[in-house]
Amino acid sequence: MLPPDADDSKRVRHLGTYEMLWDCKFCGAQGLPAHTHRFCPTCGSAQDPKTRRFPSDEEKKAVADHVDKGADLICPACGTTNSGDSKFCHQCGAPLENAETASRVQDEVRGEGQSFQAGEQRDLAAESMAQDLKTAQPASSGIPRGVLIGLIVAAIACVGIIFLLTRTQSGTAVVTGHSWEREILIESLEPHNESAWCDSVPSGAYSISRRTEQRDTRRIQDGETCSVRRIDNGDGTFSEREECVPRYREEPVYDDRCYFTIDRWGYSRSVISTGDSLAQAPYWANTQLQFASGIGAEREAGRDEHYVLLLHGDGDAVYQCEVDYDLWQSATDESTWNLEISVVGGQPRCDTLKPAS
Repeated sequence: MLPPDADDSKRVRHLGTYEMLWDCKFCGAQGLPAHTHRFCPTCGSAQDPKTRRFPSDEEKKAVADHVDKGADLICPACGTTNSGDSKFCHQCGAPLENAETASRVQDEVRGEGQSFQAGEQRDLAAESMAQDLKTAQPASSGIPRGVLIGLIVAAIACVGIIFLLTRTQSGTAVVTGHSWEREILIESLEPHNESAWCDSVPSGAYSISRRTEQRDTRRIQDGETCSVRRIDNGDGTFSEREECVPRYREEPVYDDRCYFTIDRWGYSRSVISTGDSLAQAPYWANTQLQFASGIGAEREAGRDEHYVLLLHGDGDAVYQCEVDYDLWQSATDESTWNLEISVVGGQPRCDTLKPAS
């Protein structure tokens, strides 16, 4: 159980902003600073943001007074990278209104005591081929055609089964008999052994004893678990931050548990009266309750009644319908009634019983 004042929120601390590295795909120069070198110092080729990678801990260089202008914009005319707030390309002057932003490298995370290694060089030829194949493939709905057809057939079959199970046909039946049952539930007052936390023992409890038991569990903060995350800013730099979440240990919470005896009412027996003829008026049996108060006293806990008509349908069909008392009394022997009968199973819909005209 978490204490009310516990805080599961993550604590984040900014550690600094550093240069990404990039590799020139034309001359092979590697490990060029991505923020300060927009062009290769060896061959003059424009930086390709897709070749950016994180440096190792030994290679990283801090960027002083970094101003976040958003991810770089890629000139659609010459492919040069421009700062995120640029309106026109600083290389060819083309407008950047609809320019794409530079792709970002997926975050890197290391745990406490670990170090970052140099990011892997990206195989641009393989990435380009994979993208071409993805573009060439037709869009898919995600559900194979055979599976889709199977689902449709199954749905149609379910609808058909439901239709058959709920379909009925009209029929007639003759009342051939009556039965009834009336039940009175009796409960008695008896001692019961129970337990509860001592701050919630019910009134009327007696013979009380107590003992200390574990009632709950609480979490106590026991330090933090921290990691360092690198986030590509998209402008040739990355931010490094420490993320810490609370670490907890569980401690038992003890309290006094009380054991006691208490007198409670509970089900004891039933008194039932039955009959199998309309001529015999239903009645409630004599309960003969024991005592009025004290241990062993009895009282009524409720009454229940059931009235059943026996009917003979077409052919050898025999039905039983439980109905209310007024209908049961009005359905005289040999009277004819209309009702709906299920096509599957031949069971009567007793709620549709109506006198035949």
